[in-house]
Amino acid sequence: MISNLLVICVARCFSPISYLQLKFWKDYAEEENDLMNDYSSKHAKELAERNLKSFFNQTPPANIVTPCNKDWEKISSLYKFSTKDHFYSTLHRYIENKDKTEGCMKLASLRSNESANNPPVLDFVDGGTAAL
Repeated sequence: MISNLLVICVARCFSPISYLQLKFWKDYAEEENDLMNDYSSKHAKELAERNLKSFFNQTPPANIVTPCNKDWEKISSLYKFSTKDHFYSTLHRYIENKDKTEGCMKLASLRSNESANNPPVLDFVDGGTAAL
């Protein structure tokens, strides 16, 4: 137990990140995570409502903008804090570096041009197959 405390103290003394910056980073990450959960739930509900209304009313679906798979991959990678970049998360880095001309945003009602090979983790969606 004392060795753990000693390791923590030594690590913090040699850290390039100050205690207050580390506290801010943790607070930011927690807040971003909470907001991402809330926003994702709201967006998923909006998309589900749109699909159900379109199905039951037999009308074309309204356009809803949803990030493409490449955008999700860019914000889902493991992030290591860097004192050079001053970003607090992969989402923060992605938003600050996003080139306005290469946007990958698409309408949810359009099919993606990406391959139809879905990773095994997505088997719960349509049994892992796409109907064409």
